[in-house]
Amino acid sequence: MTAMLRVTERAGDRVVVELPEDVDLDSTPGLRAVGDRLIDEGCRHLTLDCSRTVYLDSTGISAIVTWYQRLDAVSGSLTLSGVNEHLYSLLTRLGLHTAITITPGTAADDKQGS
Repeated sequence: MTAMLRVTERAGDRVVVELPEDVDLDSTPGLRAVGDRLIDEGCRHLTLDCSRTVYLDSTGISAIVTWYQRLDAVSGSLTLSGVNEHLYSLLTRLGLHTAITITPGTAADDKQGS
């Protein structure tokens, strides 16, 4: 079974979705379809909860960049939250932090902060 984006919050044009543990060649087409549908249905501020995500390959990065471009074109925003140290380092090396809000942290950090 392919992992999907799971909507955890929805308020107006703001949606929070949880990414699966592995965002790769197998899972990305399904993830992309759900993310694209959310944007098509009026989501303008998309937050990707990455607290469970361990692996992100180039197909996943491509989907993230595409969602950013689509949202930016309609004055929206894309945020990545709960990004682990390894993924944060990767996304920063790619320069994505200059366009996308990327918040480091883990699920444990989130629980401590509340």
